[in-house]
Amino acid sequence: MSIPKEIKPIVLTVILLAAAFVVFFANWLFPQNSIFPSRTGDLTIPLWLFLAIDMGFIVALVLGVRTKKPSVVWFSIIANSIFFVLLSGVMFLLAIANGISEP
Repeated sequence: MSIPKEIKPIVLTVILLAAAFVVFFANWLFPQNSIFPSRTGDLTIPLWLFLAIDMGFIVALVLGVRTKKPSVVWFSIIANSIFFVLLSGVMFLLAIANGISEP
């Protein structure tokens, strides 16, 4: 089962958005095996995961721009740009919180 070339950027964007929500809500979804340590306050693991997802949005943007369908190109430019900026803001706030919580 192969995914058509025109749909790959849209599928990648949706998967990355779902991954960002899972990482953001990991403490609430999986309280015992959380990537957010509740006692130490170390936020480096979520920061690295968000950085990987952020780079994935850039890859999805490039893949979307290289397709021939104008609707996919516009969706890719608008959606991936918005998600990239929002996730970068969340990463900035997490970096500030990580800096404040370090001893």
